[in-house]
Amino acid sequence: MIPTAYSLSDETEILLDRHETEPKHPRQVALLALALFEGLRPLHGYGTNERRLLECAALLHDIGWSVSDPDGRGHHKASALLIREFPWKTLTPTEVLCVAAVARYHRKALPKPDHEDLKKLSAADRSRVGWLAASLRTADGLDRRHLQQVTGVSVRILRQQTELWVDAPGRIDEELAAADQKSDLLRSVLIGSLTLNHRQSSIGGSAE
Repeated sequence: MIPTAYSLSDETEILLDRHETEPKHPRQVALLALALFEGLRPLHGYGTNERRLLECAALLHDIGWSVSDPDGRGHHKASALLIREFPWKTLTPTEVLCVAAVARYHRKALPKPDHEDLKKLSAADRSRVGWLAASLRTADGLDRRHLQQVTGVSVRILRQQTELWVDAPGRIDEELAAADQKSDLLRSVLIGSLTLNHRQSSIGGSAE
């Protein structure tokens, strides 16, 4: 039953229930993306509202699989379309476009101002999408096998280098390789270099 008093989480859950068949993956990605967002806050300076937009986009980034070809080709664009077409009550039209764009850029091409997903957004909103999508894109790589092996991620910011420390109890070679590849957008918004490091953790940790 659809609630009469909406919150963003209510509406997000409606879309998840309607389209997502593997909810553990987006929930894991959302936790990791939010951890990255918090760790990178000294660099991007965004606050609570951007955090909620990122969480929404992370939870919904894969819903396009439900309307895509079996190989998932183009599912990122389909996710963005489903988000834009949903009758949101808790997001402004501009916020809907931002959430859709963040979900769209969790894979494949990097954001460009002439992309249809960004044309209606201001320069400030395009920058916001870039930072949020950078966290989502990297976090998605950290659950490459959809096995929720990563228990946490933290950020260390140095003068000319940013370090991501990824906690996991076992081998996560595929996750680290995927996150390194998908950190291309994050590298484009950072000053200096970016490194990813595996830190052994005990079983039962949290990604928060």
